[in-house]
Amino acid sequence: MLNYQRHGSGPALVTQHGFLGGGGYFAPQMAALGHAFDVIAPDLPGYAGSAELPAVNSIKALSDALVELLDDLRNERFSLLGHSMGGMVALQTALDHPDRVEKLVLYATNSSGNLPGRFETFDETAEKIRRDGVAPVAEFVTATWFDDRDAAPMYPYCLNAGKGASVEAVLGSLEAFKTWTVEDRLRELQMPVLIICGDRDRSYSLDGLIRMASAIPQAELCLLPGGFHCVHLEQSDLFNAALLKFLTTR
Repeated sequence: MLNYQRHGSGPALVTQHGFLGGGGYFAPQMAALGHAFDVIAPDLPGYAGSAELPAVNSIKALSDALVELLDDLRNERFSLLGHSMGGMVALQTALDHPDRVEKLVLYATNSSGNLPGRFETFDETAEKIRRDGVAPVAEFVTATWFDDRDAAPMYPYCLNAGKGASVEAVLGSLEAFKTWTVEDRLRELQMPVLIICGDRDRSYSLDGLIRMASAIPQAELCLLPGGFHCVHLEQSDLFNAALLKFLTTR
């Protein structure tokens, strides 16, 4: 079973971390929304508290692991928030299990693993992982998620939340990005969808967010001004307010 953190009571809200992340970096959302939701934050196979589990190399397999955990926890219906790579996992889950996902939040993510504007290719990142290991690469990549990079107040917290990822899991995720796309399936999503991101995100382009919002029938787009890739940490009050409004509006 995946390692997970859990806090609060009420309808289930599952928060899924992304590449080099961990469920622990959703603690501000747990604290803010625990009065209204049972917030569940899993660590994907090979990441953080699930580091000892076998790694996988596809978004579908990551989604399957998430669903298996929710089956074990007997959560039949839930709202689902996915950040970055976790947003890809959330998209795959919502498409494969539309009857189970009540509301979907796609946070700083895309409907394809093809990221032409990324600061380096996936192969270049993989080569660094093989040569130097996970820790130094995580330090560099995590810094790109913040306005002030490694001087950002929440940088050490975020880095620590993802600590422990295995080489196999990280390389598997990089392989998963290369072939994954659900761009042609977005219109299948019939649940309410919030697409949210900082407007200065270095990892994902605004064009991709707009394309997703245009293709999904019940989507709304929320751009947080001055926000970077981890706006849920740097502007948590603003992020949490937008999230709570979406989740509680009928």
